Amino acid sequence: MLQYYINNRFKRGNKMKLFDNHSHLNDEKFDEDRDEIIREIINTDTKNFITAGYSLEGSKKAVKISNKYDFIYATCGISPNDIPQMQMSTYKYNLQNFHAIERAEITIEGITVLAGENGCGKSTLSKWLYYIVNEVYNFEQNLFKDYIKSLSSLIDRMYFAARNMGLYSPIKYDDVSSANKNFLIYRNSTKQLHQIEPTSDNSIEKAHDIFLQSLQIFTEHLSEFLENNRSNARRERILRYLDISPEEKEPAQAIEEYNELHQRLANRLAYNLHQAINSRPSDAFFELIRKDYKETGRFPSAIQITEDDVEVFHNGQVSSLFNLHRAIYIDTPIALTAGETDNIFWNELQKMAMDNPLEGGTDTQKLLRRIKLLLNGETILTEDNLFDGQELRYVSNDRMINIELAKAATGFKTFSYLQRLLENGYLTPETLLLIDEPEAHLHPQWIVEYARLLVLLHKTIGLKIMMATHNPDMVAAIRSISEREGILDHTNFFLASPGDTPHKYIYKNLNHEIGEIFQSFNIALDRIRTYGTNDL
Repeated sequence: MLQYYINNRFKRGNKMKLFDNHSHLNDEKFDEDRDEIIREIINTDTKNFITAGYSLEGSKKAVKISNKYDFIYATCGISPNDIPQMQMSTYKYNLQNFHAIERAEITIEGITVLAGENGCGKSTLSKWLYYIVNEVYNFEQNLFKDYIKSLSSLIDRMYFAARNMGLYSPIKYDDVSSANKNFLIYRNSTKQLHQIEPTSDNSIEKAHDIFLQSLQIFTEHLSEFLENNRSNARRERILRYLDISPEEKEPAQAIEEYNELHQRLANRLAYNLHQAINSRPSDAFFELIRKDYKETGRFPSAIQITEDDVEVFHNGQVSSLFNLHRAIYIDTPIALTAGETDNIFWNELQKMAMDNPLEGGTDTQKLLRRIKLLLNGETILTEDNLFDGQELRYVSNDRMINIELAKAATGFKTFSYLQRLLENGYLTPETLLLIDEPEAHLHPQWIVEYARLLVLLHKTIGLKIMMATHNPDMVAAIRSISEREGILDHTNFFLASPGDTPHKYIYKNLNHEIGEIFQSFNIALDRIRTYGTNDL
């Protein structure tokens, strides 16, 4: 029918008015001459258009064009590549009156850039945000780990006492006595505790039962020791180690009270864990930070993080973060090859970098190819067959260079940690990447390339990034590339300025404007002009 209609219209010499139902007049390549192109098109047989939006920015532009021309219509949509950033929550991070920070209210919704002079608290902001994000998400698991540590400590004390009672003897697996069988169970109890998955059903009850089993075995061994050992000095030594006073009570009574005391202690530990998991008290939360991250000093007087305007800390409780599950903090690329240290951040980075790669999606593969192109090679994990160890090595594309990553240039390590974290599945929409001065070891050209990678990581994957920088090229590159990639609305710049108190700083939200940051950088140029003109 349609073909018949068209044929008859053309036979009569009538011109058909065409409707283009899929055009991209909103494409940036038409920004300079869009109006001229539209005038040329309407002089043809095409009288109406639909301009298709394929991203948030593209959809906005399509609507704007449609409002300008009556014969142009708009459709709005989001490309699958842009879906991660559309689902992303907005976070507000507030820290006050702590070290050099007088007040900081930081927005995190895509890429956040912190600028300011040395000693203004940028690293402090990153570290405490790292603590909060990881501890909030792993709150229940870390509480359970703390519970297991407490039970293990009690069992280890029993184990030490049992060894000194002379009950320990080498196990002969072809002829195992009943006592040794019991003792084997007792020795393995700590191992069994640590094998319990925190998220498994009845995990607390399982751990509790293992402890009570160990307690029963120990008290039986203790009774046997007190009955059979005739050395009063040895008996008193063991009892005092167990905080049992032989002068005040009969041994049998003391053992019974010891057993009851430890049963009550185990019951209280289990009860407290149940209560903490159910109520999520902030006191328990900050105590975990103190233990897990060895923060022994003063804590911030005021600290808060909100997810879509919902406070994490409220009425003495800690809520969950729905869309933020992991924070990674990188203060130097050297951490990647530093070996085991006392630095928690370095150890975590090495652990993630030494993991096994995952099969990533198309976007991940494109980003990885970009990194490998910049490096003219890649960082791989190899097995050391001689010592059964693993190491990271840089291998060039032509395989002419194959060296330990530790011996490669530091700039290579900067891109290497992005490569390894990306291909190992740690850079996701639920990850916050915290980076301190990445430009410190990069050539100016690589600064721009690094900035572009960060922008693309957010745009294509939905990765959230907070970065501290002193470099004008990095600031300018992030600003310019974010705008070109259509994510400027998700990019925020903050400048640390002197506060009301000496040596204290207030973080000012500049939104998308970076002029004040460059003014602060120009202070160095002003000082150069004075050098050589004044006496010291």
